[in-house]
Amino acid sequence: MIVILPMAVSAQCVLSGKIIGYSFGRLYICEQFGDDSKVVETITTNANGEFVFNFTTQQVGLYRIHADNKDYFDIIYSGENIRLETNIRNMKSSMKILESAENQQLYAYVAQAELAEYKIGILRELVRIYPQGEFLTAAEKELGKENAMVNTCLDKAIKQKNGTFASRYLSYFREINFNISESTDKKMNFLSRNFPMNDLELLNSNAYHHFIVSYLKKYEPSEYSNAVREILDYLKQGNQEIFSKMFDYVLTGFESMGRYDDLYQLSVEYGNSCSAEGNLKTRVKSYTDLRVGAKAPDFEIETIDGEDIVLSQMKNDYTLVIFWATWCENCKEEIPRINEAMSLFKRAKVDIVAISIDEEEADIKKYVKDNSISFKVASDLLGWEGKIVTDYAVYATPSMFIVDRNMNIVAKPITGEQLFSEVEKLIKF
Repeated sequence: MIVILPMAVSAQCVLSGKIIGYSFGRLYICEQFGDDSKVVETITTNANGEFVFNFTTQQVGLYRIHADNKDYFDIIYSGENIRLETNIRNMKSSMKILESAENQQLYAYVAQAELAEYKIGILRELVRIYPQGEFLTAAEKELGKENAMVNTCLDKAIKQKNGTFASRYLSYFREINFNISESTDKKMNFLSRNFPMNDLELLNSNAYHHFIVSYLKKYEPSEYSNAVREILDYLKQGNQEIFSKMFDYVLTGFESMGRYDDLYQLSVEYGNSCSAEGNLKTRVKSYTDLRVGAKAPDFEIETIDGEDIVLSQMKNDYTLVIFWATWCENCKEEIPRINEAMSLFKRAKVDIVAISIDEEEADIKKYVKDNSISFKVASDLLGWEGKIVTDYAVYATPSMFIVDRNMNIVAKPITGEQLFSEVEKLIKF
């Protein structure tokens, strides 16, 4: 498989424009990696809604511009100056690209699709709930017309100029036309002809991620694990970096669905094929060696109050071990909620040991004092390099483990809601 390598471009380019109805409004300029937006700069429009942003990168890719009203629009950076005008009420469908051929090509599809998707959403719901009759037939016909219009618009945009980032990006939004009952070989041939996932630049966008979601939508949820294996087997034949990024994305999706058996099986089957860079190997270890039912690593640590703690010697029936940090935004929400729910943990006979990944003890003590934290807080002040953090394969904060008296991991909740639900199950009425 030929891999299309990233190209460096001149970093002297400017994004400028006007957003009607958005005076003195903040704009968050974000690099886009699939569903993840990384803010690189925050700027403010002037009284007329005008703004200017100077690119300082050489990385071609998709940028997502967020406004305070939670709406956003995408632009492609490929070494061109970009000038645009839109309306804060609907930034994508109102978009006018005044300068940048690449983005004119992008919005030849995006602006039309945004308008059409609103209609398509209404029509799909009508078709789903409306009884048989002439009105249903008319709605189905109209839905078909709208879908055909979107596909035609997409093909035209792609063909405006072949080989551009915009054309390559948009090609992954094409409809996936194959019968799921076909053989695996036929599916793989279809993918290699129509969706050759070998373009490293497209990792700086949501193209591959959109494709994977669209692929899974052809299957029932009960068949997702097999569908994902088809995609991963296809990707394994190509570039390891692309495979690793998409494998990480798949794991995140299954984790959000709480499909822990699938996480274990996929990690066992594909974990050795992923890149050693980043935290993916750590995630794989978390899903295999530290899965629910496995033995928790024992540890000894000193709290910020000077108390020695040994996990295997905790007095209650269960212990919640939570890895967190004072700089973690999700932790700032979850840690106080856990603190407020201490009566629930006491009823369930659950001790709490919160191990901070901070490297400055003063930061931890200040947070504990400011938030009146009443449970045990400890840290070895070694950050991500600490032995306990490594032993527990911590790849994100907060990370939570509920461990029983026999050192078995009985739950690995991700959110506060999941944690409280698991703790409630432990209460013996």
